[in-house]
Amino acid sequence: MEVKQFMNQIESSKDLVGIGMIINEEQDGEVRKAKGVSHVIIRHSPTGMEVKLPFDAVKQTDWETLYGVMTGRREPAVLQHMTRVVGYYSKIENWNPSKIGELYDRQKGDYQLKDQK
Repeated sequence: MEVKQFMNQIESSKDLVGIGMIINEEQDGEVRKAKGVSHVIIRHSPTGMEVKLPFDAVKQTDWETLYGVMTGRREPAVLQHMTRVVGYYSKIENWNPSKIGELYDRQKGDYQLKDQK
């Protein structure tokens, strides 16, 4: 689902309220630079439950599944991404940028050796 479409769905919902975003930052000397939004925090008004959703999961998941997680009708396990890059299955949400880059490189499937002349 597109992020803009997701935000429009939240705004038009009577039960869901967007209450915040988590911004990735990197340290460059003494200056912190924003690298983009990584998560959005949504509150389900009737229950008061708050859910932190990674934007990557929002982009890869349909509205019905997201709505089920945000309202407590579905387990958030459907949004967790697991991979075996490190030799065992692990959640990628807490990985550093280098390890995520390695994962994306492996997903491209470009394993050919380059000619060195």
